Amino acid sequence: MKKHMKRISMPKQWPIPRKGTKYVTKPLPGKESYAIPLLIVLRDMLKLAETRNEIKKIVNQGKILTGNVVIKELSFPLGFFDIVSIPSINKHYRIEFSGKGKLIAKEITEKEAYLKPCKITGKKVLKKGILQINLNDGRNFNYSKECSVNDSLLIDLHENKIVKVLPLKEGAMAYIIKGRYSGEKGKIESIEDNFIAMNIGSKKIKTVIENVFVTG
Repeated sequence: MKKHMKRISMPKQWPIPRKGTKYVTKPLPGKESYAIPLLIVLRDMLKLAETRNEIKKIVNQGKILTGNVVIKELSFPLGFFDIVSIPSINKHYRIEFSGKGKLIAKEITEKEAYLKPCKITGKKVLKKGILQINLNDGRNFNYSKECSVNDSLLIDLHENKIVKVLPLKEGAMAYIIKGRYSGEKGKIESIEDNFIAMNIGSKKIKTVIENVFVTG
């Protein structure tokens, strides 16, 4: 797999200029199409160092964690609500959307860094009737409690267990993570077939279910 991509071809959600060097680091596959590589988060968003080599040195020292796991791959993909922790300076960040649809690294507390909402993208029955839940970040769990595709699960990253179900329903708070309104968040007003109506501030919008990520 190519390790770089043309800057002009990078996802529009990345918060870096399209002009500049011809190529940027390409994230490893396995997450959302707009997932951003660890290198860009550390160097361009958090400004931990100015060059790739300086960031590589920090990463190789085992100073960067995501989901309580040390990451040493600069191309590691970080998607919506992924956590980046730097224990040596007691800093924690969560990948979110700005109101303008660009990814940001929002500083959070250590307590917040323990928890992560994940969207249910699939369910299947395994042998002996065991139900497997597949999540947007590649995780999967065997889970017996009632939940549906497009609900979210709150995950304890340290214990790697499900804390609770966040159902897709009227009145729930949610982000829009794809499409025209990407980055907006608000309350679900109604659900009809494959469409969701949401109140976002003083405006009402309509989008398809796959674009919505329930957060509470």
